[in-house]
Amino acid sequence: MCGSHSRQSYGGALAVLTRPQRRYRPVSVAMAGSLTFHDRGNGGSTATHVTYTPGVNATNSLDGIDACVVVIHLLVSETGDLTTSAIISPVLCRFSMAQGHRIPSENQQERSIEVPLTNPMRIEVGGEGIIGRRVTLWLEQGSNPVAEGIIGYN
Repeated sequence: MCGSHSRQSYGGALAVLTRPQRRYRPVSVAMAGSLTFHDRGNGGSTATHVTYTPGVNATNSLDGIDACVVVIHLLVSETGDLTTSAIISPVLCRFSMAQGHRIPSENQQERSIEVPLTNPMRIEVGGEGIIGRRVTLWLEQGSNPVAEGIIGYN
């Protein structure tokens, strides 16, 4: 198991998003945070929703997320190399964050945004599954990704 062992598993799938590792032109916005693929607590193996939460050190909060598109790529090379350009990676699916609704935290600040998926996604490895896939976050009018990660079990 990767990551902190003190974090509880919530089911579904998780992608931790960081600044793209490949050297693209500088971007004015970095959307570090996480995407959680889930079925709203029903315990199934199909994601019906995705939730974006900015990282704890993120200065962007939810600013700009409405103008982002999430792309799940068909292939991550056998080595999991993220230095290959996301621009040329085949696409498994794509959806906009604009259709989401904001979720307040305990202090009533908007701390995450949840998007219902038009096409539910299988939380499994291989085939149409999303586990192990590269995910990139793009501005709708952008030519380079603003964040990326690999989807794993949550």
